[in-house]
Amino acid sequence: MKIKYLSLALLNIMCFSAVAAEANSLNTDNSFFKDSKFEFSTRNHWKYLKENASQPKEVHSAWGQALTLNYKSGYWLDILGFDVTYDNVIKLGASDYFATRNLLYNDGKKADKHNAHGFNKFTQRYAKVKFGNKDVNFNGKAGWHSLKDMGVISSSQNLTRNSYLGYSGTFKYSNLALSLAYIDSALPRESAKKVHFYSLDRKSEIDNIKTAEIAYKDKVIKLDYSYGVAKDYIKRHAIEFSYKPLEKLTVGSQIYGSTALKNHDKMKANVRDFDDSAWHYAADVEWKEADWSAKFGIAYTDANRKGAIGYYGRHIGKNNRGRYNGMAAAGADYMRDGEVVLSSVLGYDFFKDNTTGLYLNYGEFNYKHETLKNGEINVFNIWKPTSGTFKNLSILSKFGYGWSYKTMSSKDITPKLRDGHAQRSPTLSAETVIDYRFNLL
Repeated sequence: MKIKYLSLALLNIMCFSAVAAEANSLNTDNSFFKDSKFEFSTRNHWKYLKENASQPKEVHSAWGQALTLNYKSGYWLDILGFDVTYDNVIKLGASDYFATRNLLYNDGKKADKHNAHGFNKFTQRYAKVKFGNKDVNFNGKAGWHSLKDMGVISSSQNLTRNSYLGYSGTFKYSNLALSLAYIDSALPRESAKKVHFYSLDRKSEIDNIKTAEIAYKDKVIKLDYSYGVAKDYIKRHAIEFSYKPLEKLTVGSQIYGSTALKNHDKMKANVRDFDDSAWHYAADVEWKEADWSAKFGIAYTDANRKGAIGYYGRHIGKNNRGRYNGMAAAGADYMRDGEVVLSSVLGYDFFKDNTTGLYLNYGEFNYKHETLKNGEINVFNIWKPTSGTFKNLSILSKFGYGWSYKTMSSKDITPKLRDGHAQRSPTLSAETVIDYRFNLL
């Protein structure tokens, strides 16, 4: 657990908090201290998967506890500040194939549960600047920080959130926003080890990823276009659109595309997701009432790969998270070449602050005159009190059944046919996430 590191981080930030409190008592006008925020949060996360797509039936399971200290300063002279996030992860349990769940650190190469370990890291540590006013302003960051849907890059969270080393900034004018980012390294969700970006075969290092985004947003329309380049590897486009003609109705669409560059073309055909380019097209419609909601979507993928099934890979190589907000990102991701997928999310509040629902996917595509059908049914429940003693508590639980097909390997999703026919491959999955947050400052 390495308690001493957690204690040291807590001591340092509490000392700084004491300085902030003293500054407040002196009625200083320094917003750097007055606007500071210090938060302690916990997350208990368990993930389970039982499948036999590329091997005999195996269980992939991991369970851990995260303790997080998050400090956000105000701005010195209303211009300059800094933020720090410290995470400590404790291993609670693991099966042999735990590493696929991206919760615990894998200190080894084999699928052995004894390689599962906890870890600790300063996930974020960056300087921040801001200029301007409400209508025209700029906000920038430099250092290790998470990027949630910044251009073609994003961050996601399991026990911890992945972060990147680099620069990012957003210039806003009224309803328009222009964002830029440059990153060259990452701290993965499941590790404290700094890593570089690599091609899927790990033979070519991606020196950096650059991305730009322009967005328009008002009460009715949201339109966003992003472009990015993983140096010498992939060019990426992302278009996201939503239209809200009624308060309860939202219509949306997403288009994502990748184009291969020279280091992508160098990879062997059985390693890469596609040959020259991969595109994913999606549309959805959502209706929200006070105590229930329903969202339906349809999507199609075009990702040619000679002699095999191609795939639109959401991420830009290894060790990063690509931007994706379509409904097809579930389970094994329904983004195979020629695949049409229908998705739906249905939720109902049986009592206050508690939502129970179903997540459904059904996809079809053709391969060597065989129509392959795959899908899943997930039941979920989210309890998130908005007031009272448990206001800062959130509990998510879900479990599901899926059906798919045997694949050539864990890295190649091409169907493994027997006598010209696909072989069925069922899955069982489950997950629980318990979050609690304490505001210390």
